[in-house]
Amino acid sequence: MNFTHRCTIPVTREALWQFLMDVPQMASCVPGVESVTPCGENEYSGRMRVKVGPIHLTLQGVLTIQEQNPQQWVAVARAEANDRRVGGGVHLTAHMTLIESGPAATDLDVQTEARFLGKLGEFGQPVIRKQADVTIAEFARNVAAHFHNAAAVLRDESEQSEPVILQSPEVPQPQSSAPSAPAKPVIGILVGLGSALLLLTMRPLRVSPLSAGILTVGLTLLGAVVEKGLRSRWSRRG
Repeated sequence: MNFTHRCTIPVTREALWQFLMDVPQMASCVPGVESVTPCGENEYSGRMRVKVGPIHLTLQGVLTIQEQNPQQWVAVARAEANDRRVGGGVHLTAHMTLIESGPAATDLDVQTEARFLGKLGEFGQPVIRKQADVTIAEFARNVAAHFHNAAAVLRDESEQSEPVILQSPEVPQPQSSAPSAPAKPVIGILVGLGSALLLLTMRPLRVSPLSAGILTVGLTLLGAVVEKGLRSRWSRRG
């Protein structure tokens, strides 16, 4: 039995070729594939669950890449798989060609020659063709979704890798609202007090203790008043 399938996948031919030639990655998009393991040069063993008509099959077998021609965008693969429980199997050879159909679109053309054995051979062509069409269509959707998701991840990583400059808000310096305490006339007081002591220690001058106290207090106050006046004048000039 021969099959012809053609579908368009929105990705460049180079990217699609690399994806399809990575058999374990490609097989992850094939509906029903449960495992794929390399077992030799261009050879892979695997297991696949599939339903054909009323029968559920678990096919185990080997896939071999017989030809890879990146210059012509052509590859040939051969697969042999069997279900021992049901007593059926399939042998097929698939010719794949990639045809560029746009700047970011590629037609995947697959020509398949298949031979069905045992229980599978008892089904008519319409049933088998219907299942093959469903499998290819879902495979194409899965491949397109794979590239779409990969592009979305790259965009997210690119956006996250852009440096983000955080500007710390300017914090106003605390300002005291309390009025500044006026400067005390210390110098004037000391000058007045020193003048009083100087006068009292002079020998020709003779005063009583009461007069000495009044003189000391008066000169001290006078010194304080003089200093305040001078400070006020300097502040107005400034």
